Amino acid sequence: MQISENFRWWRQRFSDGGGELIEYYVEACENVPAWLESNFNDLRGFRDELAAHIRDSSVGPFPSETQWSTDEYLRGLWFDVFGAEPPPGDPYPVPRERWGRHRMTTYLRDIPYRHPERVGPETLEWMAARGITFEDLAAYREPGADVEYSRPEPAGFRQRLDELTAAGKRSGPAEGERADEARADLLDAQRSYRDTGHTEQADAVDKILADREPRDE
Repeated sequence: MQISENFRWWRQRFSDGGGELIEYYVEACENVPAWLESNFNDLRGFRDELAAHIRDSSVGPFPSETQWSTDEYLRGLWFDVFGAEPPPGDPYPVPRERWGRHRMTTYLRDIPYRHPERVGPETLEWMAARGITFEDLAAYREPGADVEYSRPEPAGFRQRLDELTAAGKRSGPAEGERADEARADLLDAQRSYRDTGHTEQADAVDKILADREPRDE
């Protein structure tokens, strides 16, 4: 599936600019119910296209990522923008109970969970619609918590990509052009963590590396 100009426009709108535009990202996510009702700038079309891209892995891998980790990022975007119900047709939906307590998103990351009194009504409404509690966010940050940055690439995923490519539903490689460099950087970080006694961080990097590896059937 080709990426439309409408999709590109909304992807830019739902971007935190590497953390520098988080306020605009949060505001955009909170405006979604009203925008959907009026179909502002064809937001419904973006919703349908995002679901299709997740289903068919048709947004190519980001430069430093694999196709799987790119798809996982888009699942987080879907959660932030459209809610906890998985996108229609998603072959690998994230279980609803994983969000917040075990799995973080751009929107969730910025909620001041230690100070609920600082949380505005729009955020409370957003959280309630997704079943997220302050206890979930606190549990995510507990030492040794069961957290995931993404899930392990499923067995047979690369074969699925080949089939989708052959069917004309996607194009491109299974990994971005700088994915190997990213692996090397992660290995360097892991060694540094171990050398300085930061074993928990080193183990977290180990999990990230393992999750990026392809798995046979």
